[in-house]
Amino acid sequence: MMTNQTPKKGPWMHRFLMNLFTGIFALLVYWLLGFVVNDIGTWRGPVYSELEERRLDRETVSRSEEQERQVAETERSISDQKARQALLSDSTANSQRTMDQLLEFQRSSLEKNLAPSAEERQALAESQRRFLSNQNQYQLLNEEIVELNERLRELQQEQRETEGRLVMLRQPIREEFNALQRSHRLRVAGLKLAVLLPLLAAGLFLFLKRRNGPYAPIIYAIGAAVLLKVGVVMHEYFPSRIFRYILILSAIAMVLQILLYLVRMVVLPKRDWLLKQYREAYEAFLCPLCAYPIRRGPLKYMFWTRRSIKKLAPRGTAPESAEEPYTCPMCSTRLYEECEHCHALRHSLLPSCHRCGQLRPVPA
Repeated sequence: MMTNQTPKKGPWMHRFLMNLFTGIFALLVYWLLGFVVNDIGTWRGPVYSELEERRLDRETVSRSEEQERQVAETERSISDQKARQALLSDSTANSQRTMDQLLEFQRSSLEKNLAPSAEERQALAESQRRFLSNQNQYQLLNEEIVELNERLRELQQEQRETEGRLVMLRQPIREEFNALQRSHRLRVAGLKLAVLLPLLAAGLFLFLKRRNGPYAPIIYAIGAAVLLKVGVVMHEYFPSRIFRYILILSAIAMVLQILLYLVRMVVLPKRDWLLKQYREAYEAFLCPLCAYPIRRGPLKYMFWTRRSIKKLAPRGTAPESAEEPYTCPMCSTRLYEECEHCHALRHSLLPSCHRCGQLRPVPA
């Protein structure tokens, strides 16, 4: 019975479905974490209007509001007076036209030696009276508008002074609000990370302990979703200067870990990695340790590389009895030797004999 079995990968459709549902599972976990993080983000923070109501001088605020009301009323009065002026101007123009027509009519009558009637003289006098009254009212409105404009300038000057005073009073309040806002954001970020970091630590632990197990895709999906959400939260709440240092240090740590892993694979290789290296080298007829060509049998006087070995035309195989143990002349590694069980020639660096299937430990 064989104790070493290759990993069971399944047919390609099964592998495709596993990868597909692993991606979907990671997306769903990311959405779930997003719901949790967003709910934490609804924690009520400081409100500027409430802080201003508590800290700002109410007398100054009331004065500013009263001045704003007076300015609005004065502007409205000026607008009303100008509208009345416009109406008086139209009435005056109509009175002047009527008076001009009456004068022209009387002049025509006098040229005909006809005296104007009492009604005509009364109409002319009424037009003149109305014209002079309108002119007088127009002048009074002008004076009122001048006074209102002067009052408006005084009110606007007082309003600017009060607004300057409010700006100075609001400055420490705004600084206090910004400090409270930063503190609130840090508390929210800390609470979000308090939820995410334990999940990330659990995912890292499972990755280190179970990354080669049958449920590794689930661990990868959860770990990727949590890691991505942690990065999004840190980018949202931490300053860009701090975040870029965290990002580059994390990237350095990750690359260093991968580099150390690759170095350990060469210095202390694992069995599966060695088997893959030995198998690929034997398939290309190259020494698994130094990549020197294995010149035995029909390939004894040929030259090839790892890429050109598949292009060589087969020239027949040597008879089974002609095969002999073989040692790499470059690094002195034993590549073919006699099987202790069936005495056939077998690969020295592979675990099983191709003739009888006898197993033995893979040499390091």
